[in-house]
Amino acid sequence: MEGSGLVSDSTFLTVSKFLADPVPTVTGASSGFGRLMTELVLRKGEIAVATLRKPEAIADLSLQYGPDRLLVTKLDVTDGQEIKNAFAGAVEHFGRVDVVFNNAGYALFGEAEGMPDELARAAMEVDFWAAANVSRETLQVFREVNKPAGGFLLQVSSASALVGLPGLAYYCAPKHGQLDHCAVFTDDC
Repeated sequence: MEGSGLVSDSTFLTVSKFLADPVPTVTGASSGFGRLMTELVLRKGEIAVATLRKPEAIADLSLQYGPDRLLVTKLDVTDGQEIKNAFAGAVEHFGRVDVVFNNAGYALFGEAEGMPDELARAAMEVDFWAAANVSRETLQVFREVNKPAGGFLLQVSSASALVGLPGLAYYCAPKHGQLDHCAVFTDDC
C-alpha cells in the first residue's frame, strides 16, 4: 500500500512545519491507514510510537528501525488502562507526545436488523468510545505533560459519518457520533 496516495506526505509535513522533531503516536498501526502513517513518519526520518493489539504485526518495522526510532506498544483501545499505559510509555520513552493519529477502528458489515447486539455493541465500543477515550488521554498529555503545552490530534473518520450506507449501520452510526464528538470536543478545548 506504500505510495498508494491514501496517506500523503503532506499530512505529516504540515504538522512538521509547526513542530521540530515531533513525536507522533499512531493507533491501529498494524494495517491500513495506521500502518501507512507509521511507515511515512519513519521514512521521513522521524521517530514514531506505534500502538496496536498485536505488536508482532509490525515486527518488520521494529527490526528495520529499532527502538531508538520506533516504540511499539500493545494497545487494545477499548481498555482505558491500556490507553493510559500507552501514553505513559510514549512519554517515558521519548519525553512527550506531539501528534496523535487516532485511527483504530473497523467496519462491521451486515443487515442492521439481523446484527447480533454483541457485535453491534463491540463496533460502537471501538469506533466511538475508544476514539473518544484516546482523544481524552491525548488532551491530558498535551495540556499536562508537554512543555510547552500543545499538540495535534488527527482523528480518522469516514465519509460514512455524513452519509449512511446499506449494510454498514453499525459502522456509520459510531462514525457519525465520532464526527459530532470531535466538533464539540474541539469547542470545549
